[in-house]
Formats: sequence, structure tokens, C-alpha cells
Amino acid sequence: MAMFTINNMNMSLEGHTQAEILVSLAELATSLNLVVDRDSLVKDYQEREQKSTTGFGNGIAIPHAKSNNVKTAAILFGRSTTDIEWQSLDGKPVNTFISLLVPANEGDVHLKLLAQLSRKLVHQDFVEILKRGDTREVLEIINQAIS
Repeated sequence: MAMFTINNMNMSLEGHTQAEILVSLAELATSLNLVVDRDSLVKDYQEREQKSTTGFGNGIAIPHAKSNNVKTAAILFGRSTTDIEWQSLDGKPVNTFISLLVPANEGDVHLKLLAQLSRKLVHQDFVEILKRGDTREVLEIINQAIS
């Protein structure tokens, strides 16, 4: 199974707070059968955010979870219709989300994905497609970034 497909995308995530966005991402993961339990994923996301923000700047956050609750490594993508306060590194709100889900025993996959995507987030053309591209464009550039 591919790690990132068009089904892993929600271009209009519901939510007006960080907590609501994390629930929306967890609902998407649950609907795709990527996790055992939705609420456990929300808790995993929240625990990760307490360690340090996943708001990278430029309106993008990479909420992620490495846990026994995750069945298979996957990437989710979403955009919210409103700007969300995220305690981002640049102090600005977020509206674009790349979520990494990795089983607890695949820490190397987690670090590799995070590194590959982080390197791309310094490129303005990559960021622009994430923020404004259509589903096909986003699918293509994320899959290129992780290949």
C-alpha cells in the first residue's frame, strides 16, 4: 500500500482550534484504517505538541505520531478553511498540515520522512504548491519529496 494517496487528503479540514484540527486528522486516519483508535491518535498528537510545536512556519504544521496505535506508516495532508493558532516557530497561524503516522517500531521511517519533508519546506515553490495547489499537484510533490 502506498504511504500517500489521494485518499489521504482533505482539502477542507474542519476545525477552528489546534485540538479540533488534530481530531479532524485523526478522523481521516481512522476512516482509512491507519490506526487502531481515533482518540488514542488525538492523544498521541497532543503529547507530541506538548514536547515542542510542529508548526514549522509559513502556515505549515507537521503534526506527527509514532505509536503502537498506528497500524502502518502513512502521510495525511489537509488544509483548513481558517487560520489556526499553532505556536509556530514563526509565531504565525497555520492552515496547511502534513501529518506523519508511523508505528512505534519504525522510528527510522519517522525520522526519514520528517527529514525529507523538512528539507523541502525551505523551498518557496514547494510551500506554494502545498498551500495553493490542487489535489493532484500536492499528491505529486509530496510523493516526489519522500521517494
